[in-house]
Amino acid sequence: MLRFNLKNAMLAYEAKTGLHLKYEDLSEMTGISSDTLKSIATRPGYNATFKMISEVSKAMNLNPIEFFEWEEQNNDNQ
Repeated sequence: MLRFNLKNAMLAYEAKTGLHLKYEDLSEMTGISSDTLKSIATRPGYNATFKMISEVSKAMNLNPIEFFEWEEQNNDNQ
């Protein structure tokens, strides 16, 4: 499963800018609810849209490609 690692993106933003982002801060920057952002960051099977990922990446001025990960799925979970 292809997954966007929002936690790592937020850590990269902090390393780049020195500013610690909370989900509420990122919500204000993107217009995406903090609950949705928390789901993207914590729920492995959450289906974040490319539009959401684009908005998050644009707000943090990060390349989203750097934060995609491939996770193998167990056949029992398909």
